[in-house]
Amino acid sequence: MFLSTEHSQRDQTLPRDCTFRPSDWHKLAAFWHPVAFGHDVADQPVAAKLLDLNLVIYRTSSGVTVADDQCPHRGVRLSMGRIQGENLVCAMHGLHYDGQGRCTRIPSVQDSARRIPKKLCLNTYSCVERYGIIWTCLKSKAVWPLPDWPQLETSASNRHCVPTDEWQASAPRHVENFNDIAHFPWVHIDSFGGEEGGSFPPYKVKTTKYGLTFSVPYLEGFNRFPDGVEGDEREVEYTYQLTFPFSTLLLVKPVDSDYVHYFADSVCPVSSNKTKIFQVFTDSQGVKDPDFWLNDALTINNEDKALVESQQPFELPLDTRDELHIPADKMARSYRKSLVSKFGLGLSD
Repeated sequence: MFLSTEHSQRDQTLPRDCTFRPSDWHKLAAFWHPVAFGHDVADQPVAAKLLDLNLVIYRTSSGVTVADDQCPHRGVRLSMGRIQGENLVCAMHGLHYDGQGRCTRIPSVQDSARRIPKKLCLNTYSCVERYGIIWTCLKSKAVWPLPDWPQLETSASNRHCVPTDEWQASAPRHVENFNDIAHFPWVHIDSFGGEEGGSFPPYKVKTTKYGLTFSVPYLEGFNRFPDGVEGDEREVEYTYQLTFPFSTLLLVKPVDSDYVHYFADSVCPVSSNKTKIFQVFTDSQGVKDPDFWLNDALTINNEDKALVESQQPFELPLDTRDELHIPADKMARSYRKSLVSKFGLGLSD
């Protein structure tokens, strides 16, 4: 009912009801994470949640602002307010906040010349809009760069966004599934298929300046590429480029064609067991049929979702002895080991 009068007794750097281990929260807070598609932040504030922290995202002529979704006056959710001119207006008392989070007006104060306390401002975070996605970092300095996806630095007409979806699964479980190859013929029956008896050749996982990468060939059971090559099946090469901690660019290239499909997948860890998916795609021909590829992506996601949500434990075991592994899990093993060795995730507080 009441907060303690002893401020020192509360760790005010962690969200209330935080579902993460404190050390993991602080480490993850120092990465860039996707929180919204740019086209969804227009003339009204947008609510988001990252690492159990409620955020408000709004746009003014100075750009996009990401802040705590809490008015410093009486704690009302600012995402319930509105944009008026160059200001975000609180729904309860009408306090105005500009693009830098500074309070510019208190309507209940009659004396317009009265100075507004500098303390009356929003707690804002660094943010960047790139690839049609708004990214934010909760710490003053990011420990890792944004994904470098030059293939997606293209006009909006040639870059397409898959509608966001929330999975009741942890972010790293989704990442491992996206980078997993052995489940293809068993799960993606209605999308790109493949024979259940098919096997994968050994592959090498390489360390890059952004994370991990590997390539592997595969015989798809459908011909879904608009490059004029006939046939019911297509031999393709998949190249995965993972940027720590939760972003992957997948390049799909038929071996008998110059065509390349680029599909980016990045996830927002809403909480320790809830993940919001952000996906963007384009191709080497300018996406002639975006509806086809959109439906393709939705079909693939729906095939994966229930299975990933069923995985136990929902936490990703970072000690590789806690789950059994098969040869095709080489990427997953490298990913888990890197999260520990490079960033200290999963280590005792």
